[in-house]
Amino acid sequence: MSMLIMGLVALIGLVFSVAVVVFYLGCLGATMAAFNHGRIVWGSLTFFLPPLSFLFALRHRAEADWSFGFIWKGGLVVLLIVGGVWLGMQLLPEHAAQGASAMGKLLPLPAGPVAQ
Repeated sequence: MSMLIMGLVALIGLVFSVAVVVFYLGCLGATMAAFNHGRIVWGSLTFFLPPLSFLFALRHRAEADWSFGFIWKGGLVVLLIVGGVWLGMQLLPEHAAQGASAMGKLLPLPAGPVAQ
């Protein structure tokens, strides 16, 4: 069972890393599209603030072309994975929430009497 969990975590990590790369390739494509079409301000902003690339690609789909799909699909997968992990942390049992931190929720309870 532990190998199955480790394999699932590794697969989710691999999908997450590929989604982040796809998102940032789309952001780079939108930045290049902005520069190629003479939109220097948009190009500079999207280079330094990558999420603004999505706004540029949304407003100028014909210019952004393929990068809009990369930003949309990569960003959606990243959002789904982060949201799923957050939801999973919220659904952990209450007795696991001794410390208010995430590690406190994930670590198992000690067995037997423990000196504080």
